[in-house]
Amino acid sequence: MEVPRKRAKTCPDDDTADGGAAASTAAQQQIAELRAELAKCKREHEQVVRDLNRRHAQMVRDLKGSYSNALEWTYTVKAIPRDHWLEKGHTGEYAGAMEELLVSFTDTIKKLRTGELSTGTSSPHIGIGFALLDEEEHQVTADHDDALMPYWMELAKALIHWSEYHANDKTLEIVIDCIETPDFVLNVLRPAMKLSKVEYLGFVDDGSPRTWKLAAFMDDIIQTNHTVAGVGFNSIVLSNDEWKIICNAIRKRTAEQNSVMSFFGLVGCSVDRIDSEVLEKILTSKSEEVDLGTNRMSSREASIIAQCLNSNPPLARLSLRDNHFNDADAAVLANSLSSNTNLSTLDVDGNNITEEGRLAFLRAIFDVSSLGSCAASNHACQVFGLEKDISALNDYEDRHHNKWEKIFAMLALSSDDSFMNTALLRGIPTYLIPKLLDKVDDQEEEGNSKITDLYLELTGSKRCQNHDVWDNLEDSRSLSCVYDLIRSWVVPSIYV
Repeated sequence: MEVPRKRAKTCPDDDTADGGAAASTAAQQQIAELRAELAKCKREHEQVVRDLNRRHAQMVRDLKGSYSNALEWTYTVKAIPRDHWLEKGHTGEYAGAMEELLVSFTDTIKKLRTGELSTGTSSPHIGIGFALLDEEEHQVTADHDDALMPYWMELAKALIHWSEYHANDKTLEIVIDCIETPDFVLNVLRPAMKLSKVEYLGFVDDGSPRTWKLAAFMDDIIQTNHTVAGVGFNSIVLSNDEWKIICNAIRKRTAEQNSVMSFFGLVGCSVDRIDSEVLEKILTSKSEEVDLGTNRMSSREASIIAQCLNSNPPLARLSLRDNHFNDADAAVLANSLSSNTNLSTLDVDGNNITEEGRLAFLRAIFDVSSLGSCAASNHACQVFGLEKDISALNDYEDRHHNKWEKIFAMLALSSDDSFMNTALLRGIPTYLIPKLLDKVDDQEEEGNSKITDLYLELTGSKRCQNHDVWDNLEDSRSLSCVYDLIRSWVVPSIYV
């Protein structure tokens, strides 16, 4: 006998009186939607896989095609006969140098296409250079010739290809050395330079004024390609307005796009004297390193450079090699270091700086007249290129470490009858003594006899046994300093 099922009690206004049919329908609809969504995700996933496989296959074909094309271009490019250069009035030496250039051109393009370019370095170097000296040993610049255009065009294609398929985390350093690059060559290179992974781009010429728009080209590259971290010009003569265009491009990129230029070089780029406004713009371009070597600079430029350094710009490295600065200029530059904490290296090699100018730099970074004066010296900048080297000072990246190295050298080297000359500490506030003891532990185990020699030179003292002991303490240096400091403070109090 079939027993009738009991029904749940329902309220008169209860809309679930259908026994859950509505809930079941809703659940089924939700399941259907989830299944549809799952099917959609599966289709999208399969499409992504197909796209990736297609792209991979295309990349493989491209690489094989590129390798094949590179070899084909290398071996089928129409050679420029030697007579071509001779018929244009060039010498046999010029024709020979041009043949070497084309061989280098072809080899570079092949290596870019095949990925064989200096695989052992993070920044492979490409040098497209014409190597020929005249009778006076001056560099000769190769004239542009329409026959070179296929090489420039293929180089541009190869740069883009290398950047897309072979670069990985590498970047290129490219230098175009003593080859004319008129506007139609720059226009061929421009798209490649904007898209390629180029870290450094440099141009070298023979110092002759040119009419092509190199400044506009560089402006475009600097603003567009943020991989470019350095630009350099050697014997490139541009107008003041053109140099300003390049300086403003670097400043604008740094300010608007927070992309810092690490190197900006203008070596031998002034026919007469570098313009004052251009010089100021170069120094304040926000580049980390600036090279102004061989620009015939002297006293007028020294005051501009000093004024700039006084403002403490973010400039970290400055080269003033092979200019015409003298001892008075050295004093002006040295004085500017007193308010500068960012410049870490200054190279003044090849100038007319004698011992007087050297002492000006030495006293600016190691004033031994008192501990206070020593502490107020410049502790950031190493000065290179002086006849008697002083680069042992400020040898550490941390300028505070450099300061304390000098302070402890003064305390130890100025003492006559004890290890540390605590008489120099008279007048030092008591609250600074714990800091002094704390910094003892930061002293390097290996002594620096060059700093000792510089101190003795500044004070007119002769080296004695105490100085040799300080230079050779090694791992006992810190402990010896602490012991002698505490002994000098405690022992006299016993007899009070």
